Amino acid sequence: MKPFRALVTLLALVIIAGAGFLLWNRPQRVDMAGYVPADSLVYLEFNSLPDLARAIEQNDTWKAAAKTLNTDSRLIDPFWSAIARSGAAPAKSVVLSRAQFALVLVGMNSIPDGDTLRIRPEVALVVETHTASWRIRTMAADAVRSLAAHAYGQSSCVERAGDAYYVDCSSSINGRKLMATIDGSVIIIGNTETAIRACLDVRQGSRPSLRTDPELQRSREQLNAAGAFSFGYVSSANVAKIFSWAAPVLMGRAPGDPQLEQLLATSAGKILKSVAWTSRSLSGGMEDRYLISLDSELLPRVEPVFATTAAGDDVWKHVPSGAETFTLYQVRNPLDALNAMNSAVSYKLDALSAVMFSSLLRSSLAVYGVENPNQVLPLVTSPLVTLRAKATDESSVLLARVNDPERLRSILESQKVEGGIRVIDLTKGWSNEGSAAFLAVMLDGYVVMGKAESVDSWFSLTRSSATASETPAAFQQAKNENAVTITYANDSTRVSSFVSTINLLRGNRLSDEQSAAVLNATKASSFSITESRLDDRGIERTTRSPFGQMSTLMSLLQSDTSAERK
Repeated sequence: MKPFRALVTLLALVIIAGAGFLLWNRPQRVDMAGYVPADSLVYLEFNSLPDLARAIEQNDTWKAAAKTLNTDSRLIDPFWSAIARSGAAPAKSVVLSRAQFALVLVGMNSIPDGDTLRIRPEVALVVETHTASWRIRTMAADAVRSLAAHAYGQSSCVERAGDAYYVDCSSSINGRKLMATIDGSVIIIGNTETAIRACLDVRQGSRPSLRTDPELQRSREQLNAAGAFSFGYVSSANVAKIFSWAAPVLMGRAPGDPQLEQLLATSAGKILKSVAWTSRSLSGGMEDRYLISLDSELLPRVEPVFATTAAGDDVWKHVPSGAETFTLYQVRNPLDALNAMNSAVSYKLDALSAVMFSSLLRSSLAVYGVENPNQVLPLVTSPLVTLRAKATDESSVLLARVNDPERLRSILESQKVEGGIRVIDLTKGWSNEGSAAFLAVMLDGYVVMGKAESVDSWFSLTRSSATASETPAAFQQAKNENAVTITYANDSTRVSSFVSTINLLRGNRLSDEQSAAVLNATKASSFSITESRLDDRGIERTTRSPFGQMSTLMSLLQSDTSAERK
């Protein structure tokens, strides 16, 4: 019996020692914000690929796609994933099971392109592998070469040593670059040397990191980021900066005016604070939450903008069931909401900036042919709907209930909008006589207005597809009287791209027939619903969809030359 007891004791010690080694060798999660510059424009973090893979495996849309393709819906083996996480596996498997990722927009460059300016983002991907440098160097260099070849086609790569180990790849076709550095357990991949250097300086302690930003930590707590797959953040200073680049386009002006951008950035900084985002698994799909923080003094003043009212069902008879996207505005009084927004903004700004923002608010309705909102909005009542009939339409159209059709017709026809506006009474039939940049169609106490091509798309789709006589099923699921806007969007393109990318990573390129089969199998769930509301921090937007923003980010893995190779 003694030899048997000794054998059992030895076996128990081996098991305990093995378990102890596996537990000791499991990496501890780090704060990836400590790896990127404090002044990063946009920051995204992803802390566990296995967790994301498990969520996708439980996703109803993914299960339907996998069944259609006759492929395994499982993306990982839990047992081997645990082994790899302990380090007892090939380097590639170890890294994939352990790695944390941070994707960061470091800067934006303006590059002359003929008579226009082309914006070139400087982006870096930081990977904390939790694995020794000697073990990942060869694997990382090979991965960068493969990534460059996948993205750019033919490319040449050079390895060099310095304060870190570098791999530089450039396309032999257009000279585009992909660069990487390996420093300890960290791999930094970027499209410019500036992006690489910025993150490496943080790593080496010569530049402050984003982890020191108290606003970021506050945003994490507010959105419970610890339980999410991903987290995104834009600081208040950079929200204002990004707004200053985008606003001129909304105002119909070309970007690149330094004085205007500075004025916009200064003004936006007084109103907008940080923006944060999380993504998590929810009921067989994904939920993305966005928090757009506002200045605390502004919050009470914008409450009238978010005062809501329940929408009736009769509006849906004018919304084609095949519309690409539509947004229901449950605002109680459209004109009061616009004036409240104007007043709240003016409270925080100087006179010049207030006039400029007032012009920006007015121009938001110009795309529908509304020259003077103060004349038109008193004549329409909630609900308001904006919809885009086809994905190829340049803009959406506005659908609104009208309380004085004849007065509205008179005002619209007297406007001097560029290109003119033509009013059609649909009870007398559709008329293609004359030409105008904008159309306004009067029907059953409603008006549909917008750019002529977009209104024409709406009318064509209305004639060729059914319309709902009551609230669509998708909206019934999201019906919320506290949401000032509810948006439905056809998500089939992102779903198809996501499934295609997953299969591409598995080494399988979908045929046209397979892609069509996936679209057909997932069409019942290929939509997203977004609700917006005001809370005590700012504007909160919640989107429920099959794969969330992860599907958009995954599509970035598609190569630039993929279309050419199909």
